[in-house]
Amino acid sequence: MSNIKEKAIRIILFFVLGIFSGFLAKYVDTIPSNSAIGSLINIISNISSRIGIWVFIAAIIAARSRTPKVGAIHVFTFFVGMLLAYYIYSMKLFNFFPVYYFIRWGLIVLASPLAAYAVWFSRGSGWFAALCAALPIGMLVSEGYNFLYTFSPVSGFYLIAAIILFCILPKNKYQYLKVLIFTILTSVLLSKFDVLSYIIGGL
Repeated sequence: MSNIKEKAIRIILFFVLGIFSGFLAKYVDTIPSNSAIGSLINIISNISSRIGIWVFIAAIIAARSRTPKVGAIHVFTFFVGMLLAYYIYSMKLFNFFPVYYFIRWGLIVLASPLAAYAVWFSRGSGWFAALCAALPIGMLVSEGYNFLYTFSPVSGFYLIAAIILFCILPKNKYQYLKVLIFTILTSVLLSKFDVLSYIIGGL
């Protein structure tokens, strides 16, 4: 019984964390960017309004979970809380509910348990585990590689996030090479065919 209670508490905590994240992501959108602090907040707003940071957070949650099923539940719960808080807050601020964007993000939230389930295996050994690790890392690299010539703070964040995942997901030094190979392939494919634009459209 206590085990069930602990699981329920964890789910509630991830839901609350999602609510806080959604509220914060929308709140930074409302801060003017006509000052030094405002400019920093604007960068944070640009980061939080794109999918990369949420992929980064979800990958960490999934990889650190005890089982793939638990990881899927925690990630889904987090995103449900975030989505509800973000759009309810938007509705309260502007008295307008953007149905189109809510549905698009909602579809991503519905798909998140499958992605989280796969990412859980990224901390294992072998080529399959390497592929599971490379998917979120490659996505972040494809979004951040242009930092090398644009020096965009948002792109720089994605590269840092990709490096962090690359450091914490592979299990050993032999796994790093496998993950690197798949990461290069994933990022090239995502960039060349602009896959993310088809998936998330104008989000």
